[in-house]
Amino acid sequence: MESFKNKLIRFMAGRYGIDQLYYAGLFLALGLMMINMMVNSTILMIASNGVILMMVLRGFSRNINQRRMENEKFLKLWNPVKKEGRIFFRRIKEIRVHRYRKCPHCKKTLKLPIKRGKHMVKCPECKESFAVRVIV
Repeated sequence: MESFKNKLIRFMAGRYGIDQLYYAGLFLALGLMMINMMVNSTILMIASNGVILMMVLRGFSRNINQRRMENEKFLKLWNPVKKEGRIFFRRIKEIRVHRYRKCPHCKKTLKLPIKRGKHMVKCPECKESFAVRVIV
């Protein structure tokens, strides 16, 4: 008798499976469910169930190229948001040790150690010098 695991492996062969868009959809559905617990709306319940159904159907899909393209479009939108979030939280974490300033010439963000007062800083990207005032 064949085990359930082997049957599942055979069933999922040639199917798309789970990717980043799948996880984002499930987190969206979870968020909608949490909001629905507070406001008790039928529309939110239908929307969250619809998102879950869509993600499950994507996982079982055999059209791998189409699902891959959907995931690439999602990542093209998501990666800049994720990058900005990481930078924001890193700035908060290092607020006692470093300050971040933008170069007025090339707009590159520079990570500077905290030294009170006015300083001359040379941008490593465009090699221009500019004055920076650090207030602690």
